[in-house]
Amino acid sequence: MNAPQDPVDIALDKLKTAICSLPPKPKRLVIDWIHKWSALLRGEKTFDPKRLLRYKRGDILRVEFGFNVGNEYGGFHYAAVVENNNSNGSGNILVVPLTSLGINELVSDIAKNDLYLGIGIIPDNTLGTVAKPSQVQAISKMRIKKPLKNNERIACLLPAHLDAIDNKIKELIIKPANEKTFSINSKRYNIRNRRCKKSSRFCQRYQAQNKKNK
Repeated sequence: MNAPQDPVDIALDKLKTAICSLPPKPKRLVIDWIHKWSALLRGEKTFDPKRLLRYKRGDILRVEFGFNVGNEYGGFHYAAVVENNNSNGSGNILVVPLTSLGINELVSDIAKNDLYLGIGIIPDNTLGTVAKPSQVQAISKMRIKKPLKNNERIACLLPAHLDAIDNKIKELIIKPANEKTFSINSKRYNIRNRRCKKSSRFCQRYQAQNKKNK
């Protein structure tokens, strides 16, 4: 009787098959990320965020986002801290990724959910900086590659830049003004005004309950 195969070997075989099926460029990127990810895993137990700088809102960082699936942001990029009063002892920090306009790209060409910040935001970048508020995320501080010391600080966004990013994030996540809020049994159910289908028993039940409570 054959011994059961090691679960690690099974997982690695599946990973190898997936990697080998990729075109050359993403294959190279995945392999590169696996080396970096392995190093991060090995360093997890000894990592101490208190040894890093205390990052402030607006600070620009160099971050290893890694190789991710689909349209999730990945790679080695700049990012701006958008979190207020991040604790030096916290292992995570909230950032918005930053990218540059393409060589032949116009401001009018950027995606609807992106935000053009201007030229001169990042030193030596003459193409213009674009923020990606729709990709706002909490990252481990282990992903920060620079700055790690005071003499490595890159730059900082202006309050006007941060206000623009905040407004874009609010636009993306806060419900529209024409959306009604029904409060039932101390819970809140948001149902878009007049767009609840009559066939939906869920909507009908809570609309009836809301009328009864008035």
